[in-house]
Amino acid sequence: MSLRARILALGVGSAAAMLLLLAVPVTLTVQRNVQQDEEQWAASVAQGVADLLSTGRGDRDDLVAVVERIDARDGGRVTVDAGDGAPVGSTRPDCSVDSDARFGPLADAGTPPGRRDDARSPDGDSYGPPDARVGRVYGAEVASVDGGRLVRVVAEQRGRDVAVCSFVPSSVVGRETLEQVGVLGLAGLVTLAAVAGLAVVVGRRLAGHLTAAAATAERLAAGDLDARAPQDGPREVRSVSAALNRLAGRIDELLVAERETVADLSHRLRTPVTAVRLDVEALPESPQKRELEDHLDHLERTLTAVIQAARRPQREGAVPRTDVVAVVQDRFAYWAPLLEDQRRDAVLELPDGAAGWEVRLADADLAAALDALLENAVAHTAEGVPVAVTVSSVGTDTVVEVRDQGPGVPPSALRRGTSDRGSSGLGLDIARSCAEASGGRLELDRDGPWSLVRLVLGAP
Repeated sequence: MSLRARILALGVGSAAAMLLLLAVPVTLTVQRNVQQDEEQWAASVAQGVADLLSTGRGDRDDLVAVVERIDARDGGRVTVDAGDGAPVGSTRPDCSVDSDARFGPLADAGTPPGRRDDARSPDGDSYGPPDARVGRVYGAEVASVDGGRLVRVVAEQRGRDVAVCSFVPSSVVGRETLEQVGVLGLAGLVTLAAVAGLAVVVGRRLAGHLTAAAATAERLAAGDLDARAPQDGPREVRSVSAALNRLAGRIDELLVAERETVADLSHRLRTPVTAVRLDVEALPESPQKRELEDHLDHLERTLTAVIQAARRPQREGAVPRTDVVAVVQDRFAYWAPLLEDQRRDAVLELPDGAAGWEVRLADADLAAALDALLENAVAHTAEGVPVAVTVSSVGTDTVVEVRDQGPGVPPSALRRGTSDRGSSGLGLDIARSCAEASGGRLELDRDGPWSLVRLVLGAP
């Protein structure tokens, strides 16, 4: 999982966990508030009807008309039971003055149960004439019944108690709760989306700084010693970039010191060798003098090769690259006259579009490896034996094969300095070192009559 994905998962996961933890108490709170609101509304409706009944005015038809109007608006929730016949409205058996339902006080519903309104004006006078005096009204009560809650208000009408009930269905409370929780859920989804967007922005910025540092490291590995990482972003990322830049500067200092050491080594070694050559040239002619001169020539060639190898990074860069096809064609053209003189069938096979293939090697190293393999093929097979060189690809690797129809090379020959044919045994070791330097390997194989040595070269 990428860093961006981890930051996104962490942010969204944390926000989702917090919302889930809040979901239960919030839902319960919303449900309680909705139920209280519905009960308060039911109490206000019941008290309105009870106030009408307490005046003692109107007949049953007027009461039926009032209840029907209220039921048409509120969905048939009101019941009036005077205890003298069929109830008016939605006939609930538990709505009566002497109901067996366990009624309790309704919070904040006005007059508490048991407290009666004396129906007098502020100056102590009764409303209306004595024979039309307003009856008492009890406070609202509530009880749990099948399917919901029942709010009851008892009113005194013409000397008798009348129960006015308003029913609050559980389905209504559930629907209202679901609607409000749905709004809160939508707000939660918006919050999750905002957290996800913020996590994406933070992850992109952080990953961008780390990607820039990684790109600088890749450029340094590719030999661009002038590459430097931008020192921005969080403090930790800036510390990594600063350390990487210090490392790049230290590498540059070490390379400069190496070049100076090579130049000094060249001067120090060539001076005494020149002095020895002058001394040898001053000797009289003799077989010993010629032998010393040959030794000095060999020493100078070896010294020149060592100095050139040490200076190679300065000429070719920290990570050299070479065109495989161009080097193979050049070395095959070099060996072609000898192969022709020995009447060998020499074949060079290059795939279509192979020009421009690059591997992580110096031209001189690949040329030396091919020379060593072709020299082995010529030196250890009879004249007239066919020799072939092929270039192909396996995945991202480039494969160079040198084939001949000789007896083949034993696996033990890959050990440095080992040979069963009277040579130094360094040819295959040079080729193996070349392949491994590119990130590849050297393989020995047979294909029917062909004995082949395969250079598998890694991509740059």
